[in-house]
Amino acid sequence: MNKFLLYVRQAFALMKEDKSFSAIYIAGTAVAIASAMVVALILHIRVGNIYPEVNRDRTIYVGSNFTRSDGGFIGYEGYSLQAMEEMFSKLECAEVVSAVMGNDYLYRFTACAEIGKQEVQVASKFTDPNFFRLYEFKFVEGKPYDEENLKNADRCVVITDAVAKKLYGTTQGVVGQSLQLNYLPYRVVGIVKEVSPLLKDSSADIYMPYTVEDSRAHWHDENVTYAGGLEVRVLLKKGYTREMLMKELEPYKAKYLSMLKSTTGEEWNWYIQVRPHWRKTLNFFPGKEVNDASTSDLLTNLIPPALLILLFLLLPAINLSGMVSNQMEARVAEMGIRKAFGANRRVLLNEVIQENLVLTLCGGVVGYLLSWLFITVVRNSTLFLTLFEREYDPVDNVSLQLDMFFTPTLFLIAFLCCAVLNLMAALIPAWTSLKKPIVESLNQKK
Repeated sequence: MNKFLLYVRQAFALMKEDKSFSAIYIAGTAVAIASAMVVALILHIRVGNIYPEVNRDRTIYVGSNFTRSDGGFIGYEGYSLQAMEEMFSKLECAEVVSAVMGNDYLYRFTACAEIGKQEVQVASKFTDPNFFRLYEFKFVEGKPYDEENLKNADRCVVITDAVAKKLYGTTQGVVGQSLQLNYLPYRVVGIVKEVSPLLKDSSADIYMPYTVEDSRAHWHDENVTYAGGLEVRVLLKKGYTREMLMKELEPYKAKYLSMLKSTTGEEWNWYIQVRPHWRKTLNFFPGKEVNDASTSDLLTNLIPPALLILLFLLLPAINLSGMVSNQMEARVAEMGIRKAFGANRRVLLNEVIQENLVLTLCGGVVGYLLSWLFITVVRNSTLFLTLFEREYDPVDNVSLQLDMFFTPTLFLIAFLCCAVLNLMAALIPAWTSLKKPIVESLNQKK
């Protein structure tokens, strides 16, 4: 530790001595780290555990695809209320099962506190009460609607604090008040902390029971009664796996197909799509089977962003390596004197790497902040929102959350990027320079 502090002091002394070299080195490092971290941040926002989707590693999205023996497709990729009752409510491996209307489609409404007052366009999700257990929302006031509200199709809503401030000017005392949606009255039962619209699966401005729109809630095929408009999401119990869920669904599948054949007189195929969160949002090889979601498949899908990060680090490292080489040429006489007094090549090489690591870390901090700034600036752009499959405009600008930018994992990624960049930029020129004989080094001009 004392040696490292010595290297830090020496590095800052060199920075003062050669300000132009230090400034260019830090700037080059900052650009490289910022580019790499933008990729890492986008990847983290898509697959990391972020409020309220803090259990993404245990969340499974279950889709459906019914086809006739002749290849005819039933136009529903979700499930009906009957399927929810007879199949998903009885799963042993599920901690929570939730259903969302319309395969996560967001419905636009005109909202106002009272007729004649300020109106805003809001995006609504039709869900069940378990939605607020699957995703761990923070309630500012009130609570979610319950099963009784769902069963009775009560016109009640949970709104975000952003909507509450926009329409009521406060988040306190709003629960119990009326909210006009498309000029129909609804009752506010809860207020949650706003979710960034970059989190597609959980974000909306307003949440309401899917039975409120009766026609939507009962979407299903006349013959294939399990096919409907509900997207099913399962939070696995700890210790259970996606494969266990697939195995548990098989008996229900076989039983229903048998019943379907006897009632319709036709052969049917039923493909149950069981996707973990990462497979739903991180799929660079869409031609592969959706249910192929093994660890090796995850690592395969991480290769493209990893290569992109490496490319962003490699190209600047080549330029920085040339700068370090020139600096080492200027210090070769100093290194020769230290060799003459007994310092071996390994000690000197370690010292040079440590000194450059200090500069790299300084550039890394600046680069990390630049990546935050870049995402903050472009967050409302169409191109950026497309990366997160966003199509709607929230109440104000796209909000960002602190846990999107700073977690132990992201800190480790940033540090590793700095270390890799430092080694690529400093190791080869330092090693080449230190290979020179002592006499040649001592005769070298400073």
